Amino acid sequence: MHALRGRNFRLLFGARTISYFGTYLAPIAVAFAVLDLTDSASDTGIAFACWTLAQVSTLLVGGVVADRVPRRLVMVGSDSANLIVRTSMGVLLLSGHAEIWELFVLQAVGGAATAFYSPASSGLVPEVVEPGSLQQANALMGIARYVSFPVGAAVGGTIVATIGSGYALLADAGTYGISALLLAGIALPARARSAAAPNFVRELRDGWRAFTDHIWIWTIVLWISLYFLITYAPFFVLGPYIAKQSLGGAGAWAVVVTCEGLGALGGGLLGLRIQPSRPWRVVCGALALSCIQSILLALHAHVAAIGVAAAIAGFSFSFGSVLWETGLQRSIAPAKLSRVSAYSWMGAMAFLPAGYALAGPVADLIGMSTVLVAGAVWIILSTAGLLAIREVRDFRLRPSDEAAGLDPAPAT
Repeated sequence: MHALRGRNFRLLFGARTISYFGTYLAPIAVAFAVLDLTDSASDTGIAFACWTLAQVSTLLVGGVVADRVPRRLVMVGSDSANLIVRTSMGVLLLSGHAEIWELFVLQAVGGAATAFYSPASSGLVPEVVEPGSLQQANALMGIARYVSFPVGAAVGGTIVATIGSGYALLADAGTYGISALLLAGIALPARARSAAAPNFVRELRDGWRAFTDHIWIWTIVLWISLYFLITYAPFFVLGPYIAKQSLGGAGAWAVVVTCEGLGALGGGLLGLRIQPSRPWRVVCGALALSCIQSILLALHAHVAAIGVAAAIAGFSFSFGSVLWETGLQRSIAPAKLSRVSAYSWMGAMAFLPAGYALAGPVADLIGMSTVLVAGAVWIILSTAGLLAIREVRDFRLRPSDEAAGLDPAPAT
Protein backbone atom coordinates (compact mmCIF):
# COMPACT_ATOMS: atom_id res chain seq x y z
CA MET A 1 0.00 0.00 0.00
CA HIS A 2 1.44 3.31 -1.11
CA ALA A 3 0.64 5.21 2.10
CA LEU A 4 2.62 2.71 4.19
CA ARG A 5 5.78 3.22 2.18
CA GLY A 6 6.54 6.45 4.00
CA ARG A 7 8.34 6.12 7.34
CA ASN A 8 6.48 9.05 8.87
CA PHE A 9 3.07 7.59 8.10
CA ARG A 10 4.13 4.16 9.37
CA LEU A 11 5.06 5.77 12.69
CA LEU A 12 1.76 7.70 12.82
CA PHE A 13 -0.18 4.57 11.88
CA GLY A 14 1.57 2.59 14.60
CA ALA A 15 0.91 5.31 17.17
CA ARG A 16 -2.77 5.53 16.28
CA THR A 17 -3.14 1.74 16.34
CA ILE A 18 -1.70 1.35 19.84
CA SER A 19 -3.69 4.41 20.94
CA TYR A 20 -6.94 2.89 19.66
CA PHE A 21 -6.08 -0.35 21.48
CA GLY A 22 -5.75 1.57 24.73
CA THR A 23 -8.91 3.55 24.03
CA TYR A 24 -10.97 0.35 23.94
CA LEU A 25 -9.10 -1.26 26.83
CA ALA A 26 -9.72 1.61 29.27
CA PRO A 27 -13.53 1.89 29.63
CA ILE A 28 -14.02 -1.51 31.26
CA ALA A 29 -11.12 -0.76 33.61
CA VAL A 30 -12.58 2.61 34.60
CA ALA A 31 -16.08 1.17 35.01
CA PHE A 32 -15.01 -1.60 37.34
CA ALA A 33 -12.62 0.66 39.23
CA VAL A 34 -15.55 2.94 40.06
CA LEU A 35 -17.86 0.03 40.90
CA ASP A 36 -15.24 -1.46 43.20
CA LEU A 37 -15.06 1.86 45.06
CA THR A 38 -18.73 2.82 45.32
CA ASP A 39 -20.83 0.06 43.71
CA SER A 40 -22.77 2.86 41.99
CA ALA A 41 -23.90 2.86 38.36
CA SER A 42 -24.49 6.61 38.67
CA ASP A 43 -20.86 7.16 39.68
CA THR A 44 -19.78 5.11 36.67
CA GLY A 45 -21.82 7.41 34.44
CA ILE A 46 -20.30 10.47 36.10
CA ALA A 47 -16.79 9.11 35.50
CA PHE A 48 -17.45 8.73 31.77
CA ALA A 49 -19.24 12.09 31.64
CA CYS A 50 -16.19 13.78 33.21
CA TRP A 51 -14.02 12.52 30.35
CA THR A 52 -16.50 13.32 27.56
CA LEU A 53 -17.52 16.76 28.76
CA ALA A 54 -13.91 17.81 29.39
CA GLN A 55 -12.97 16.59 25.91
CA VAL A 56 -15.82 18.39 24.15
CA SER A 57 -15.29 21.65 26.05
CA THR A 58 -11.56 21.70 25.28
CA LEU A 59 -11.64 20.73 21.61
CA LEU A 60 -11.53 24.29 20.27
CA VAL A 61 -8.46 25.08 22.35
CA GLY A 62 -6.86 21.92 20.97
CA GLY A 63 -7.66 22.98 17.42
CA VAL A 64 -6.07 26.42 17.82
CA VAL A 65 -2.95 24.98 19.45
CA ALA A 66 -2.56 22.31 16.75
CA ASP A 67 -2.68 24.99 14.03
CA ARG A 68 -0.02 27.03 15.86
CA VAL A 69 2.37 24.40 17.28
CA PRO A 70 3.89 21.42 15.40
CA ARG A 71 1.12 18.83 15.46
CA ARG A 72 3.47 15.98 16.26
CA LEU A 73 4.49 17.77 19.46
CA VAL A 74 0.86 18.42 20.37
CA MET A 75 0.09 14.70 20.05
CA VAL A 76 3.18 13.73 22.05
CA GLY A 77 2.11 16.17 24.76
CA SER A 78 -1.41 14.74 24.81
CA ASP A 79 -0.09 11.18 25.09
CA SER A 80 2.35 12.19 27.82
CA ALA A 81 -0.42 13.83 29.85
CA ASN A 82 -2.59 10.73 29.57
CA LEU A 83 0.37 8.54 30.49
CA ILE A 84 0.54 10.47 33.78
CA VAL A 85 -3.26 10.35 34.23
CA ARG A 86 -3.58 6.58 33.74
CA THR A 87 -0.46 5.84 35.79
CA SER A 88 -1.83 7.95 38.64
CA MET A 89 -5.18 6.14 38.50
CA GLY A 90 -3.51 2.74 38.46
CA VAL A 91 -1.19 3.55 41.37
CA LEU A 92 -4.03 4.99 43.45
CA LEU A 93 -6.12 1.87 42.93
CA LEU A 94 -3.29 -0.56 43.61
CA SER A 95 -2.28 1.33 46.75
CA GLY A 96 -5.80 1.05 48.13
CA HIS A 97 -5.99 4.81 48.70
CA ALA A 98 -8.13 5.84 45.71
CA GLU A 99 -11.07 8.17 46.35
CA ILE A 100 -13.92 8.50 43.87
CA TRP A 101 -13.39 12.26 43.48
CA GLU A 102 -9.79 11.60 42.46
CA LEU A 103 -10.93 9.33 39.66
CA PHE A 104 -13.44 11.95 38.51
CA VAL A 105 -10.75 14.65 38.41
CA LEU A 106 -8.26 12.42 36.59
CA GLN A 107 -10.91 11.41 34.08
CA ALA A 108 -11.56 15.10 33.36
CA VAL A 109 -7.84 15.80 32.92
CA GLY A 110 -7.55 12.85 30.56
CA GLY A 111 -10.52 14.00 28.49
CA ALA A 112 -9.06 17.50 28.20
CA ALA A 113 -5.69 16.08 27.11
CA THR A 114 -7.38 13.92 24.48
CA ALA A 115 -9.08 17.01 23.02
CA PHE A 116 -5.68 18.13 21.76
CA TYR A 117 -4.95 14.78 20.10
CA SER A 118 -7.75 14.37 17.55
CA PRO A 119 -7.53 17.79 15.80
CA ALA A 120 -3.74 17.50 15.66
CA SER A 121 -3.98 14.01 14.17
CA SER A 122 -6.43 15.11 11.47
CA GLY A 123 -4.07 17.92 10.50
CA LEU A 124 -0.95 15.76 10.63
CA VAL A 125 -2.08 13.16 8.10
CA PRO A 126 -1.68 15.48 5.06
CA GLU A 127 1.82 16.32 6.32
CA VAL A 128 3.02 12.71 6.28
CA VAL A 129 1.41 11.32 3.09
CA GLU A 130 1.15 12.50 -0.48
CA PRO A 131 -2.18 14.10 -1.46
CA GLY A 132 -3.08 11.14 -3.65
CA SER A 133 -2.76 8.75 -0.69
CA LEU A 134 -4.96 10.68 1.75
CA GLN A 135 -8.03 8.46 1.48
CA GLN A 136 -5.91 5.30 1.72
CA ALA A 137 -4.20 6.67 4.84
CA ASN A 138 -7.54 7.54 6.46
CA ALA A 139 -8.90 4.11 5.56
CA LEU A 140 -5.90 2.36 7.11
CA MET A 141 -6.41 4.24 10.37
CA GLY A 142 -10.09 3.35 10.27
CA ILE A 143 -9.15 -0.31 9.90
CA ALA A 144 -6.74 -0.01 12.83
CA ARG A 145 -9.51 1.50 14.92
CA TYR A 146 -12.03 -1.24 14.28
CA VAL A 147 -9.55 -4.09 14.59
CA SER A 148 -8.45 -2.61 17.93
CA PHE A 149 -12.04 -2.45 19.22
CA PRO A 150 -12.63 -6.16 19.97
CA VAL A 151 -8.97 -6.83 20.84
CA GLY A 152 -8.68 -3.92 23.27
CA ALA A 153 -12.01 -4.69 24.92
CA ALA A 154 -11.12 -8.36 25.30
CA VAL A 155 -7.68 -7.64 26.76
CA GLY A 156 -9.10 -5.02 29.10
CA GLY A 157 -11.79 -7.39 30.32
CA THR A 158 -9.28 -10.18 30.84
CA ILE A 159 -6.88 -8.01 32.85
CA VAL A 160 -9.71 -6.64 35.01
CA ALA A 161 -11.11 -10.10 35.63
CA THR A 162 -7.76 -11.70 36.51
CA ILE A 163 -5.56 -9.13 38.24
CA GLY A 164 -7.72 -6.02 38.60
CA SER A 165 -8.60 -2.60 37.24
CA GLY A 166 -5.45 -0.93 38.55
CA TYR A 167 -3.22 -3.11 36.40
CA ALA A 168 -5.47 -2.58 33.38
CA LEU A 169 -5.09 1.20 33.77
CA LEU A 170 -1.31 0.82 34.02
CA ALA A 171 -1.45 -1.19 30.79
CA ASP A 172 -3.41 1.67 29.21
CA ALA A 173 -0.73 4.07 30.45
CA GLY A 174 1.81 1.93 28.62
CA THR A 175 -0.07 2.34 25.33
CA TYR A 176 0.14 6.13 25.69
CA GLY A 177 3.87 5.86 26.31
CA ILE A 178 4.46 3.70 23.23
CA SER A 179 2.33 6.04 21.11
CA ALA A 180 4.34 9.06 22.30
CA LEU A 181 7.64 7.34 21.46
CA LEU A 182 6.44 6.47 17.95
CA LEU A 183 5.20 10.00 17.33
CA ALA A 184 8.50 11.45 18.57
CA GLY A 185 10.24 9.59 15.74
CA ILE A 186 8.34 11.47 13.02
CA ALA A 187 10.65 13.91 11.23
CA LEU A 188 9.06 16.80 9.34
CA PRO A 189 10.30 20.16 8.08
CA ALA A 190 9.31 23.17 10.15
CA ARG A 191 5.79 24.31 9.34
CA ALA A 192 5.41 27.94 8.32
CA ARG A 193 3.42 29.92 10.85
CA SER A 194 1.95 33.39 10.86
CA ALA A 195 4.32 36.15 11.96
CA ALA A 196 1.46 37.88 13.78
CA ALA A 197 1.26 37.50 17.52
CA PRO A 198 -1.12 34.68 18.50
CA ASN A 199 -4.64 35.85 19.31
CA PHE A 200 -6.82 33.02 20.56
CA VAL A 201 -10.16 34.68 19.84
CA ARG A 202 -9.11 35.78 16.35
CA GLU A 203 -7.85 32.32 15.50
CA LEU A 204 -11.06 30.75 16.75
CA ARG A 205 -12.97 33.21 14.57
CA ASP A 206 -10.84 32.36 11.53
CA GLY A 207 -11.43 28.68 12.13
CA TRP A 208 -15.16 29.27 12.47
CA ARG A 209 -15.21 31.14 9.14
CA ALA A 210 -13.40 28.27 7.44
CA PHE A 211 -15.89 25.84 9.04
CA THR A 212 -18.99 27.79 7.97
CA ASP A 213 -17.72 28.85 4.52
CA HIS A 214 -18.37 25.31 3.31
CA ILE A 215 -22.07 24.60 3.56
CA TRP A 216 -21.52 20.85 3.30
CA ILE A 217 -19.30 20.84 6.40
CA TRP A 218 -21.56 22.52 8.91
CA THR A 219 -24.78 20.95 7.63
CA ILE A 220 -23.38 17.42 7.80
CA VAL A 221 -21.92 18.07 11.27
CA LEU A 222 -25.33 19.30 12.46
CA TRP A 223 -26.98 16.25 10.91
CA ILE A 224 -24.55 13.86 12.60
CA SER A 225 -24.96 15.57 15.98
CA LEU A 226 -28.73 15.12 15.79
CA TYR A 227 -28.26 11.54 14.56
CA PHE A 228 -26.26 10.80 17.71
CA LEU A 229 -28.99 12.37 19.86
CA ILE A 230 -32.10 10.93 18.23
CA THR A 231 -31.06 7.65 16.58
CA TYR A 232 -27.63 6.42 17.73
CA ALA A 233 -27.78 6.97 21.50
CA PRO A 234 -31.24 5.40 22.00
CA PHE A 235 -30.18 2.29 20.09
CA PHE A 236 -27.15 1.71 22.30
CA VAL A 237 -28.83 2.71 25.57
CA LEU A 238 -32.04 0.71 25.09
CA GLY A 239 -30.46 -2.20 23.21
CA PRO A 240 -28.85 -3.92 26.22
CA TYR A 241 -32.11 -3.74 28.20
CA ILE A 242 -34.16 -5.20 25.34
CA ALA A 243 -31.50 -7.87 24.79
CA LYS A 244 -31.67 -8.84 28.46
CA GLN A 245 -35.48 -8.96 28.55
CA SER A 246 -36.35 -10.34 25.12
CA LEU A 247 -33.38 -11.49 23.06
CA GLY A 248 -31.52 -13.89 25.33
CA GLY A 249 -29.30 -11.72 27.47
CA ALA A 250 -25.86 -10.15 27.30
CA GLY A 251 -24.62 -12.69 24.78
CA ALA A 252 -27.21 -11.54 22.28
CA TRP A 253 -26.15 -7.91 22.66
CA ALA A 254 -22.51 -8.94 22.28
CA VAL A 255 -23.44 -10.45 18.91
CA VAL A 256 -25.01 -7.16 17.81
CA VAL A 257 -22.01 -5.08 18.90
CA THR A 258 -19.57 -7.53 17.30
CA CYS A 259 -21.49 -7.38 14.04
CA GLU A 260 -21.31 -3.60 14.12
CA GLY A 261 -17.55 -3.81 14.58
CA LEU A 262 -17.18 -6.25 11.69
CA GLY A 263 -19.26 -4.01 9.46
CA ALA A 264 -17.11 -1.02 10.43
CA LEU A 265 -13.99 -2.98 9.55
CA GLY A 266 -15.53 -3.70 6.14
CA GLY A 267 -16.18 0.01 5.66
CA GLY A 268 -12.54 0.79 6.33
CA LEU A 269 -11.42 -1.88 3.87
CA LEU A 270 -13.71 -0.49 1.17
CA GLY A 271 -12.28 2.96 1.83
CA LEU A 272 -8.90 1.67 0.65
CA ARG A 273 -10.27 1.10 -2.84
CA ILE A 274 -13.43 3.07 -3.54
CA GLN A 275 -13.80 6.83 -3.90
CA PRO A 276 -17.33 7.81 -4.98
CA SER A 277 -17.53 10.77 -7.34
CA ARG A 278 -20.23 12.36 -5.17
CA PRO A 279 -19.35 11.00 -1.71
CA TRP A 280 -22.12 12.52 0.39
CA ARG A 281 -24.83 10.95 -1.74
CA VAL A 282 -23.32 7.57 -0.94
CA VAL A 283 -22.60 8.31 2.72
CA CYS A 284 -26.01 9.81 3.48
CA GLY A 285 -27.84 7.05 1.69
CA ALA A 286 -25.84 4.36 3.44
CA LEU A 287 -26.18 5.88 6.91
CA ALA A 288 -29.93 6.19 6.42
CA LEU A 289 -29.95 2.39 6.37
CA SER A 290 -29.17 2.49 10.09
CA CYS A 291 -32.92 2.93 10.47
CA ILE A 292 -33.20 -0.83 9.90
CA GLN A 293 -31.41 -1.76 13.13
CA SER A 294 -33.61 0.61 15.15
CA ILE A 295 -36.81 -0.77 13.64
CA LEU A 296 -35.74 -4.40 14.13
CA LEU A 297 -34.77 -3.72 17.74
CA ALA A 298 -38.12 -2.01 18.33
CA LEU A 299 -39.83 -5.13 16.97
CA HIS A 300 -37.66 -7.42 19.14
CA ALA A 301 -36.59 -9.24 15.99
CA HIS A 302 -34.22 -12.20 16.00
CA VAL A 303 -30.73 -11.26 17.12
CA ALA A 304 -29.26 -12.46 13.80
CA ALA A 305 -31.40 -9.96 11.87
CA ILE A 306 -30.46 -7.11 14.21
CA GLY A 307 -26.82 -8.14 13.89
CA VAL A 308 -26.93 -7.92 10.10
CA ALA A 309 -28.54 -4.48 10.33
CA ALA A 310 -25.90 -3.40 12.86
CA ALA A 311 -23.17 -4.53 10.47
CA ILE A 312 -24.70 -2.33 7.76
CA ALA A 313 -24.81 0.63 10.14
CA GLY A 314 -21.20 0.07 11.23
CA PHE A 315 -20.08 -0.22 7.62
CA SER A 316 -21.86 3.00 6.68
CA PHE A 317 -20.41 5.04 9.52
CA SER A 318 -16.87 3.73 9.04
CA PHE A 319 -16.82 4.29 5.27
CA GLY A 320 -18.37 7.71 5.75
CA SER A 321 -15.70 8.65 8.30
CA VAL A 322 -12.94 7.83 5.81
CA LEU A 323 -14.54 10.02 3.15
CA TRP A 324 -15.22 12.79 5.69
CA GLU A 325 -11.59 13.02 6.81
CA THR A 326 -10.44 12.99 3.19
CA GLY A 327 -12.96 15.68 2.21
CA LEU A 328 -11.79 17.99 5.00
CA GLN A 329 -8.12 17.44 4.24
CA ARG A 330 -8.61 18.22 0.55
CA SER A 331 -10.86 21.23 1.06
CA ILE A 332 -9.37 23.14 4.00
CA ALA A 333 -6.04 24.97 4.00
CA PRO A 334 -3.45 23.18 6.15
CA ALA A 335 -3.04 26.21 8.45
CA LYS A 336 -6.74 25.98 9.45
CA LEU A 337 -7.35 22.25 9.23
CA SER A 338 -7.00 21.41 12.93
CA ARG A 339 -9.38 24.20 13.94
CA VAL A 340 -12.00 23.06 11.41
CA SER A 341 -11.53 19.49 12.59
CA ALA A 342 -12.01 20.65 16.20
CA TYR A 343 -15.27 22.44 15.33
CA SER A 344 -16.40 19.29 13.52
CA TRP A 345 -15.58 16.99 16.44
CA MET A 346 -17.18 19.32 18.96
CA GLY A 347 -20.31 19.80 16.88
CA ALA A 348 -20.74 16.11 16.19
CA MET A 349 -20.29 15.12 19.85
CA ALA A 350 -22.20 18.02 21.40
CA PHE A 351 -25.50 16.20 21.90
CA LEU A 352 -24.17 12.69 22.51
CA PRO A 353 -24.01 12.96 26.33
CA ALA A 354 -27.58 14.30 26.32
CA GLY A 355 -28.62 11.44 24.05
CA TYR A 356 -27.25 8.89 26.50
CA ALA A 357 -28.84 10.67 29.47
CA LEU A 358 -32.28 11.22 27.92
CA ALA A 359 -32.88 7.94 26.11
CA GLY A 360 -33.96 6.08 29.24
CA PRO A 361 -36.26 8.74 30.72
CA VAL A 362 -37.90 9.44 27.36
CA ALA A 363 -38.44 5.71 26.82
CA ASP A 364 -40.10 5.53 30.24
CA LEU A 365 -42.55 8.22 29.11
CA ILE A 366 -43.43 7.05 25.60
CA GLY A 367 -42.09 3.50 25.36
CA MET A 368 -38.88 2.00 24.04
CA SER A 369 -40.31 0.94 20.71
CA THR A 370 -41.69 4.42 20.10
CA VAL A 371 -38.29 6.02 20.78
CA LEU A 372 -36.53 3.59 18.44
CA VAL A 373 -39.06 3.96 15.63
CA ALA A 374 -38.95 7.75 16.00
CA GLY A 375 -35.17 7.60 15.59
CA ALA A 376 -35.56 5.47 12.47
CA VAL A 377 -38.12 7.84 10.93
CA TRP A 378 -35.95 10.84 11.77
CA ILE A 379 -32.85 9.50 10.02
CA ILE A 380 -34.84 8.78 6.85
CA LEU A 381 -36.53 12.19 6.72
CA SER A 382 -33.43 14.14 7.70
CA THR A 383 -31.32 12.37 5.07
CA ALA A 384 -33.81 13.36 2.41
CA GLY A 385 -33.66 16.95 3.64
CA LEU A 386 -29.85 16.94 3.70
CA LEU A 387 -29.59 15.65 0.16
CA ALA A 388 -31.96 18.40 -0.99
CA ILE A 389 -29.09 20.85 -0.32
CA ARG A 390 -27.18 21.26 -3.57
CA GLU A 391 -23.80 21.83 -1.90
CA VAL A 392 -24.14 18.48 -0.16
CA ARG A 393 -25.75 16.53 -2.97
CA ASP A 394 -23.31 17.63 -5.69
CA PHE A 395 -20.10 17.87 -3.67
CA ARG A 396 -17.10 16.26 -5.33
CA LEU A 397 -13.80 15.46 -3.63
CA ARG A 398 -11.20 17.93 -4.81
CA PRO A 399 -8.51 16.20 -6.91
CA SER A 400 -5.34 15.43 -4.97
CA ASP A 401 -3.21 17.82 -7.03
CA GLU A 402 -5.51 20.71 -6.01
CA ALA A 403 -5.66 19.79 -2.33
CA ALA A 404 -4.55 22.23 0.33
CA GLY A 405 -2.38 25.24 -0.34
CA LEU A 406 -4.48 28.36 -0.12
CA ASP A 407 -7.95 27.95 1.29
CA PRO A 408 -10.05 27.09 -1.77
CA ALA A 409 -13.51 28.21 -2.60
CA PRO A 410 -16.22 25.80 -1.53
CA ALA A 411 -16.25 22.81 -3.86
CA THR A 412 -19.64 21.88 -5.19
